Amino acid sequence: MISPEATELNASFRVDIKDSGMFTLPFAEQRSNWDAFGDSIPQYATDVSIAPVDCGGVPCEWVIAPAAMENKVLFHFHGGGYVIGHPNGYRNYNSRMSEALNARVLAVDYRLAPEHPFPAAVEDCLGVYQWALNQGYQAEQIAFTGESAGGGLVFATLLAARDAQLPLPAAAVAISPWVDLTNGGASHQFNEQADPMIGPSVLDMFASAYVNGDNLQNPLASPINGDLSGLPPIYILVGSTEILLDDARALFMNASRAGVNTTIEVAPDMPHIWPIFAYQIPEGRRAITRMSSFFNRHFGA
Repeated sequence: MISPEATELNASFRVDIKDSGMFTLPFAEQRSNWDAFGDSIPQYATDVSIAPVDCGGVPCEWVIAPAAMENKVLFHFHGGGYVIGHPNGYRNYNSRMSEALNARVLAVDYRLAPEHPFPAAVEDCLGVYQWALNQGYQAEQIAFTGESAGGGLVFATLLAARDAQLPLPAAAVAISPWVDLTNGGASHQFNEQADPMIGPSVLDMFASAYVNGDNLQNPLASPINGDLSGLPPIYILVGSTEILLDDARALFMNASRAGVNTTIEVAPDMPHIWPIFAYQIPEGRRAITRMSSFFNRHFGA
């Protein structure tokens, strides 16, 4: 049974997001509304340092808890369908992750579609990773995390880095990953009503804006179509009622078949990207504990 707080969160998402038509508005209005929502999320702790940084021309921000180690970095790629979102809205989550991991979090403010369509976001994320390596950070002390479209960017960036013959990070966590922009998974239909936040038509609109006429099946847009061999250990989290449930399950199967150390958690009745809402629901806080344990098992000494 899920917590009363999670039940309340599901209900508020259905009213304030899905049924309100928020994601059917022009992108400028979606961005404004989503950023305002992000700005309303409470600060986690006053002793967490948050500072902008230019990473080879890509704007990012450091989120650093007091005990964070200088050489240990968690990259965060935010969600938002590739068209909305900003690191500001994830500071509470990133602060918690920095504290739990004793690591610096580098939140990437990649370019958004439709102004900057595919592959701009992938180029930015790969560029920031290359910047970090050039700064002297070691791949075995770097990890990736992202949710929804950011989960897709986790895998697109891993594939791009591998193909560029860069050393790969130690591990990756993807929350509710969107890895098939054709939106062909059966859960897009059987969870259409159950998902309290998003519906298939919204993802179709986001996908069209992002790829801008390119091939939806390109592995850097839809990593489910890529060769996943050689990737680092992966932990996937998804809610049982999400329309993206089958993205996560197919990703788990494909990565496992490719010989990748892969774990999946299907959480009953959890909404899309629920660990981000750790400030509100206990399930989110427990997920952060599990993710942190996973990362710490794989970070280099």
